[in-house]
Amino acid sequence: MEKEDAVRLLAALQALHVAAWGAYYAVTRMLYSSDQGFLLSLAAAETLPTAAGLLGGALASRRGYRPVIALGVAEGALLAAMGAAVPRREPLLLLSLAASTAWSIAGPQVYALALTLSQGSAEKLGLVLAGATLGYTLGAGAAPLAAEAAGAGPVLASAGLLSAASYAASAALADGHRPATGAGTRLPFREAALVAASAAACYVGAETLGSVYMGRLAAEAGPGLYSLANTAAGLAAAAARPLAGRLLDRYGPGVLPLSAALYALYSLLLDRLHGAAFVALWLLPLYPFLDMGLYGLAYARLGESLGSSVVSASYSLAGLVLAAAARLDVPGRLLAEAGFASAALLSLAALGEGRGAGGQAPPARRRPSE
Repeated sequence: MEKEDAVRLLAALQALHVAAWGAYYAVTRMLYSSDQGFLLSLAAAETLPTAAGLLGGALASRRGYRPVIALGVAEGALLAAMGAAVPRREPLLLLSLAASTAWSIAGPQVYALALTLSQGSAEKLGLVLAGATLGYTLGAGAAPLAAEAAGAGPVLASAGLLSAASYAASAALADGHRPATGAGTRLPFREAALVAASAAACYVGAETLGSVYMGRLAAEAGPGLYSLANTAAGLAAAAARPLAGRLLDRYGPGVLPLSAALYALYSLLLDRLHGAAFVALWLLPLYPFLDMGLYGLAYARLGESLGSSVVSASYSLAGLVLAAAARLDVPGRLLAEAGFASAALLSLAALGEGRGAGGQAPPARRRPSE
């Protein structure tokens, strides 16, 4: 199979994979919309184990992508098992923790594989991420109505099967491929620390929005409008992905601090709005620019496999913050605004570190022919 065709197929497979997680997020946030403390605890369980992503990067560098991505089948099985756990809180937290550990090892290497196949093209990575966004749109949009009709358990079980099938097919596409860059075999500590801190701050903000504020959207909108809002937001984000990739190819990871600063303002406004105005602002597609800028910073500083791993591992740092916030009853609005503001400052520091280490920070991609 031609490499460009393989990248397109990866985009379709990621649509299936992330549709499963979109269903999981939409259903769990709807079920527990009135319990902010549990939602923050759930977000912590989803993020704390992601330091295991460093193991995934190391394994991919030594063994190639295929065996690492194949481990993701276990993630799908654990996600399916959540169907039997709902609505019991403790088993749901434990299964979420285990599934997120499996994702941390396998999931980021799918994006690293896409970069290897496309010679580091951020635009092609944007295609795969657009597939993921469309998948989230379908999963999060359909799951609330499906759960109302058939129950949350069958929806989560079906989602897990989709995730497992996606990983099995992605592993087949990875046959024989390894990271194209050698950075995965060593850890440049200072640069990795700045990238991880930037990513963790981004994820503190994003996970707070995706838990507390998504729960608020479910409570304010009701199942029908909630599904419609999730679908519309996902379509808008998917449409913005190619533009985010082109901007990253042209301007490099400098798009990250600007995106984080805009998100801090967005969070401030979102906290003060209700009803139709809240839903309208929810649809604004800022996340693709934040997400692509973060990956661009990681790949430019650390290479494909290690960069993917450090970004995913930084979820653990975010998880520690979320877990502490849940215990201390910190308001969600403060978490979101502080996370994005910190991300803007930390990513500027990471860009400055890159210039000090050897000139202008490189863009995320340069093809040999360009």
